[in-house]
Amino acid sequence: MANKIEVSIEMIFHATENTKKIFEPIFDLFQIKEEEFSEEKIVGHYGNPILLFKTILEKKRGAEFVQSLVSKISQAQIDEVLDNIDMYFEDSSLFLRIGKGEIVNKIINLQQNNAIKIKIKVPIYKKDDIVRTYTELLRA
Repeated sequence: MANKIEVSIEMIFHATENTKKIFEPIFDLFQIKEEEFSEEKIVGHYGNPILLFKTILEKKRGAEFVQSLVSKISQAQIDEVLDNIDMYFEDSSLFLRIGKGEIVNKIINLQQNNAIKIKIKVPIYKKDDIVRTYTELLRA
């Protein structure tokens, strides 16, 4: 499965946020450099500048990221995801969000607001295999 995994990471920063406060712990925790992210400047609802950073990790690198991520999430939160796993799917991709505020302190906490978006995609050819495949991935 490791040679087929793809992980997309997406972060939004408002003009008042310090990107270095987020990128430094991301490097320390996952060895992903700021330069590996593409940067897009967009405009918010009220004309405020917003930066959108994206990167894609494929194959072995994506699998290593997922393994590292899962090892840093509390067992209680992993259990919560597994108990409600259908809520974390879109098509055959698994979506997780980790808090930007907590990552500054190198803490990985799943949350919905002010979060780093993580999309984990593994090719799944039978719909019945989706839950089993991602359950195995999160328990690894």
